[in-house]
Amino acid sequence: MKSAIISLCFIFLSFNLVGQKSIGEFNHSLRTKNRTVKGSFSVVNKSTKDIATFISDRRYIYAYLTDNTFKVKKELKFKKNSKYRGVVGKIYNTDNKFSFVIANTNVSEFGIIDFDFKNDTVVFNKDLFNTRGLTLLQNFNQENKSHLLFLKKSTSELIVRTYTNDKEAKNQSFKLKNERLLIGKNRKTSLTKLLYNSLYNDYTITKIQSFEYGTKKTNKIQPISIETTAEYTKLYAENDLIKIVFDKNKFYSQILTLNLKEGTHTLKKFRKPLYKTTGRNKASNSFLFNDFLFTSSCSKKNLGIAIYDLKTDEKLQEFTFSNNKPLPLKNAPVIIQGKEYKKVNTKETKVFLKKIYYSDMGITVAKQKDNFVITLGGKKPATLHNPMMSLKMGDNVSIYAVNNYRGFLDPHSYILNLFRNKKVTYFKGILDNEFNFIDVPVEKNVYDTINTYVQENGKQENSHIFEFNGKMIYSYYNQSSNTYKFLAF
Repeated sequence: MKSAIISLCFIFLSFNLVGQKSIGEFNHSLRTKNRTVKGSFSVVNKSTKDIATFISDRRYIYAYLTDNTFKVKKELKFKKNSKYRGVVGKIYNTDNKFSFVIANTNVSEFGIIDFDFKNDTVVFNKDLFNTRGLTLLQNFNQENKSHLLFLKKSTSELIVRTYTNDKEAKNQSFKLKNERLLIGKNRKTSLTKLLYNSLYNDYTITKIQSFEYGTKKTNKIQPISIETTAEYTKLYAENDLIKIVFDKNKFYSQILTLNLKEGTHTLKKFRKPLYKTTGRNKASNSFLFNDFLFTSSCSKKNLGIAIYDLKTDEKLQEFTFSNNKPLPLKNAPVIIQGKEYKKVNTKETKVFLKKIYYSDMGITVAKQKDNFVITLGGKKPATLHNPMMSLKMGDNVSIYAVNNYRGFLDPHSYILNLFRNKKVTYFKGILDNEFNFIDVPVEKNVYDTINTYVQENGKQENSHIFEFNGKMIYSYYNQSSNTYKFLAF
């Protein structure tokens, strides 16, 4: 995880675009010298409906507590500890105490900063947790908990360290050495080998985080880009369940579920499409959406999609598209290296399948009313010299400099950043609730709207995006007026 702690730039936007509304601002009154702001972000306390906004420069972190109309209620200031360079977890409680788990550059030592607005204090405590032999893989934040997921390489063991606002951190161990994880049809491998990413020379998991958006809170959407889901190991977490999906294996998607409440784990395998095609002659990946697993495989001649019900393990639907026929999709945009094709004939279908086959393949799913939007495609393969494919990792939102390229701290800003920089090959289609393709236009999601805003308003520095009261909020620091502004989309 050492490569995950680097200095980043931030993106700031002016506002004059139809589709967004200014909903508040406050004066950065704690700023006493003309220091350049290095970062900013906000955390919504869902219990109190207050918002804590943190702004940092080279030496200090400034914290403002506002009500839901963005009027300042409290202010705090904290001098940075130069030893600690990354935020890896965040927590809050009903008394408006906001805590952050922070790490040193090597991600081998940790500490906790408590911004306590009730008692007007900021306190730092070092965490004495011994990380020798452990590698930090990912985190998962809840309202009053923050979970850090570690790998113990020598024993193929996963350790979850959970922080809360009021209690001492606790560890849970999941011993997986005897689990039958596969790398091919039948060849057994270890957890450590499945997690190793040669491009980063590191052990990695990409976090895919669902969230509720809009007035219908049961309608969870995940407008995640292909660049994200093209990774081979992904983490999905909700409540006390962590699901890790392994897709290095081109024949099976393997789902490891960690139950933090019970301290148990399960492992399931689901057969991918084009199973009879040899591994070297296809690309594959998968995506979890609620209780459904969407898997896909692509060769030079065929593209397969299979959908499973995770409650029953039943295969609900399977499609196979051939390169000798046009893709049977109407009102579905097909993009080949950033160029949109309104109509796709057999020639474009062959080009499309080849592009996917030679790419890092990904698949995503989101909701559109009662239907599913499926996006399937691929990005330019990453290389050892350019593992991030020239993507600008700009929209990070930490009070310390943290690489957010796997959505480590803040998924919203990570997703938006990828939507801004995509030049991938993909198609979008609509599935009904019985998982059949139907002729319905694909609507824009909120990230598409904000992406249009970014393109039309230019780039400067310092911005953040978060969800509040059914809206996505875009916030930024305006240095000329020394104010922090909030826009609702």
